[in-house]
Amino acid sequence: MSVQDVLEQTINYEVYVEGGRCLGTASVELPELQYMTQTIKGAGIAGEMDAPTLGHLQSLEMKLTFRALFDKPVELMQQRIAANLSCRGALQRYDPTLGLTKVVRVRVDMRGRPKGINLGKLEPGELTDTEITFECDIISVKIDGKEIFLHDKLNFISRVNGVDQLLDVRMALGF
Repeated sequence: MSVQDVLEQTINYEVYVEGGRCLGTASVELPELQYMTQTIKGAGIAGEMDAPTLGHLQSLEMKLTFRALFDKPVELMQQRIAANLSCRGALQRYDPTLGLTKVVRVRVDMRGRPKGINLGKLEPGELTDTEITFECDIISVKIDGKEIFLHDKLNFISRVNGVDQLLDVRMALGF
């Protein structure tokens, strides 16, 4: 019986925009990956069930929260230009067989348009907690350089561990 590595924590991460400009100190709320569903019921079905629509995700909303109000979050509010954001992190895993702590790279790339900004609050000695929210049309997740998830809504691509969930659909549609 083999013992699996234990994922312990995120060691640290950086948030970048447009080819390498670091966005500073921000916490990131990544999009929830929720498939679109249709409720199925009728003759021969003992109740109702939600059937996920192959390769179709609901809204991909991500949020950046900055410690203070400054120019970079406000620059991202340009509605005519989608922001290409990259979150690059280091995860800590523990190999109990070898007694070894490992560092694993994680990268989440997203392209999104701004939906809104909450400038936060102004109080003496406090953080503003400025928040900007984006609607993403592309998200890619890589661990140690291996793509584990890619969803590109407008190009009709949805890959999970290298398997394109929409390949047959694109073929049926004549893409």
